[in-house]
Amino acid sequence: MPRLAVLVALHVVIALLGAVFAPVLAVLSGVSLLVWIALASTHPGWQLYGPATSRGRSESAVALTFDDGPHPDSTPALLDALRAAEARATFFVLVDQAEAHPELVRAIAAEHEIGLHGLGHHPWLTVWSPERGAAELREACARLSELTGTEVRLYRPPFGVTSPRLVEAVALVGLDTIWCSVRTMDGVLGSEDRLVGACRAAGAGDILLLHEGARPAARVLPRVLRELADRGLRSVTVGELL
Repeated sequence: MPRLAVLVALHVVIALLGAVFAPVLAVLSGVSLLVWIALASTHPGWQLYGPATSRGRSESAVALTFDDGPHPDSTPALLDALRAAEARATFFVLVDQAEAHPELVRAIAAEHEIGLHGLGHHPWLTVWSPERGAAELREACARLSELTGTEVRLYRPPFGVTSPRLVEAVALVGLDTIWCSVRTMDGVLGSEDRLVGACRAAGAGDILLLHEGARPAARVLPRVLRELADRGLRSVTVGELL
């Protein structure tokens, strides 16, 4: 009987603890789920919502990619540096920027690969219906192709955010989502030395993400290309890397 009483008491204690902590555990579980959803949304390369290419296969090349252009403060300098180094790159351009600077986007397309970054730099395709998102992507591709005379096949979502709705919209249009394996954070750090240091982390097959505009990429690109060459690495387009 004493043993039975102890067992009953233990069951009562466990039941009471469960009643007290079950709501807490449920809240923690919900918070954990929300955190994972948020992290997955900002890391397309994890591919939790759908396919996104972060790197290629190469023993001697990387792919330099530039977002947010074309921009008069950076595009000419980037093109000059790439030409001098006999290097190629992929530019993920914004259609509103391209239409504001058609001569720059045509200059890019003449020597390099053009990808789509969006009609404008906004994240709304992550919450719009797939059909509405696909309609905007189709319009963006058509307007960009009209400017450059080239077909658009690659897409990089603004801010690097994704969602199941965005993934479905991209699939409806038949684009390939491209992310990166080296995110230089040049839009945040702003330091030329830090940007060069971030690029030093790149190895064969990596896709590097840099930005146009008032960022340090245009100023340090000759240095980055020299350091890559010293390590036996050349810069190619994403299409070539894949």
